[in-house]
Amino acid sequence: MSGHVGDDPNGVSVFWDGRATLGEGPLWDARMSRLYWVDIAEGVVHAYAARAGDFTQWSLGAQVGCLGLTEDPAVVVAGLRTGWQLFDTLTGRLTYIADPEARRPACRFNDGSVDPAGRFWTGSLEDGETRPEGRLYRLDADGTHATVDEGFYCSNGIDWSPDGRWMYFVDSRVNRIYRYEFVVSTGVVLNREVFADTTDLPGIPDGLRVDAEGYVWCAFWDGAHLTRFTPTGGVAEVVQVPVLRPTSLAFGGPGLRTMYITSASIDLTEEQLEQWPLSGAVLQRDAAVPGQTANHYRRSRKA
Repeated sequence: MSGHVGDDPNGVSVFWDGRATLGEGPLWDARMSRLYWVDIAEGVVHAYAARAGDFTQWSLGAQVGCLGLTEDPAVVVAGLRTGWQLFDTLTGRLTYIADPEARRPACRFNDGSVDPAGRFWTGSLEDGETRPEGRLYRLDADGTHATVDEGFYCSNGIDWSPDGRWMYFVDSRVNRIYRYEFVVSTGVVLNREVFADTTDLPGIPDGLRVDAEGYVWCAFWDGAHLTRFTPTGGVAEVVQVPVLRPTSLAFGGPGLRTMYITSASIDLTEEQLEQWPLSGAVLQRDAAVPGQTANHYRRSRKA
């Protein structure tokens, strides 16, 4: 199901030629050589097992914003409209953990990621993305959780620098990538600052990943590009992609040297879909600098 996109000068090709409504959250499990991604709007988890060469999908019955690996290769932690749940890919079983948005029906989880100590961080948003009601949550190993920051319109991409010193976080609707000082041992974040104001770049910042050199890659919704930022927030590289709404990226494959790029087709007009026929597909591109291995949510037995 993969193929080249003509003679794309940026080396982008098609990995999965389906049409997700709101493809998001790509995640590579190096233990299984498996790529996960989600369709938020359809409540579907997709997976590609490289060793077997096959694609699988599961319908979870609720919007699913993000996934994280766990110490069990068959189980992922998911941020659903119905809260955090463990999803067993072998049995299809969902195991409820907690739902901090239960009393806010207009809000849902969006992007999320696991930190170097095994905690699952998840951002939320208000459905219309017109009110700053989004929060940043930390889910600890024992199933307890905390609201770490709030006041966001559209919580998005979360990742850490290779040394664990910095945590990056996006609020898409204000065109900002933030950076916190991060304390790995305690999960405390300090001194939020603007890492990059992207107002002058086409589109709005969405999902992100930090590569092995500490540079920050971000996908730009309605911008048809990925941009790589230096560790000080400057633009280092811009890669055009053949989808209007790239949503996020993950590093995977041998040596973590393949970039997998998710995209969305939601709310595009017929004219836009004709212009951007790959909208909703998953793309791939060779990476000159590899990514970082995804962390695992370390759930304690008491949870």
